[in-house]
Amino acid sequence: MKLIGPFTQIATMNNLPEKGALHDDLLEVIANGGVLVDGERIADVDEYDVLARKHPGADREYLGGNHVLLPGFIDCHTHICFAGSRAQDYSLRLSGVSYIDIAKRGGGIQDTVRATRSATRQELAELTAMRAQKVLHQGVTTIEVKSGYGLSKEEEIKILYAIRDAAAISVADIVPTCLAAHLKPSDFDGTEREYLEYVVNE
Repeated sequence: MKLIGPFTQIATMNNLPEKGALHDDLLEVIANGGVLVDGERIADVDEYDVLARKHPGADREYLGGNHVLLPGFIDCHTHICFAGSRAQDYSLRLSGVSYIDIAKRGGGIQDTVRATRSATRQELAELTAMRAQKVLHQGVTTIEVKSGYGLSKEEEIKILYAIRDAAAISVADIVPTCLAAHLKPSDFDGTEREYLEYVVNE
């Protein structure tokens, strides 16, 4: 076992309501805290000195300076596996152009679909891992990543493999979701219902 600390503060998130407002006075904060780990599992969290007395034989990883420890955040809805840029769309939206009009001009999701289809699996994996790293630096340690910019059987599978490849090289936990029914692609010859049937059956 290893004792890590002392942390200036540890925000444990213990005993918070599962839904509703999270008021500051409900937040448990341990000053001068420590974390006892057993392999990859957290065995105990308490004041550093308390843990040191309870576990005198534990290895020590001493932290100097001011550090705050809190659980990693989870982003349960992302679309970070894509190629291309929507900067032009953003600029148009700021100038008052509607999303529908942007799509009619060839922008929006269909523009990202074209760029993503042109990218290789490796390129998509590298882009996804890079974006995951940025999110990780903001404290998000688990990232759900949707497909949905391929919109054909082959391209959606390519994206899902790219997400898996990104997960293999990322420190963050990356969880893939198939969103092949993101919208009906412009090159699909059929109705939205027929596209949905294609996604389900293929």
